[in-house]
Amino acid sequence: MAINDTKVGGVSVSEVPSQYKISKVSLTFGILSLLLLPVFSVPGLITGFLASRKEKPARRFYVPGIVTSAISLGLAIIVFILFRVLLAVFGLSLSDLKDLDHCMQVIADFVVAHTP
Repeated sequence: MAINDTKVGGVSVSEVPSQYKISKVSLTFGILSLLLLPVFSVPGLITGFLASRKEKPARRFYVPGIVTSAISLGLAIIVFILFRVLLAVFGLSLSDLKDLDHCMQVIADFVVAHTP
């Protein structure tokens, strides 16, 4: 048994198909996109759809990559919308975030005004 034939999880490294590179990249981007929203979401979706056209037998790699990337992108959009709604509730805009003291004063005034 050569060094390259070492079995990991019951599968030899030499048994893993090397022609499914785009599918594996899609899966990797999908996993990373769950950890680092949404930095890797769009590349995960792009490589997943490319793999679905070029590497059809590698479904077990590109489908989870597409799904995790889509979930990550969806969560990022929801968080952004909620953030904008929260800013609107406090009467702030994105440009107001440059001055942290002003933001804290607006939030403090809001809390004082709505405290029974």
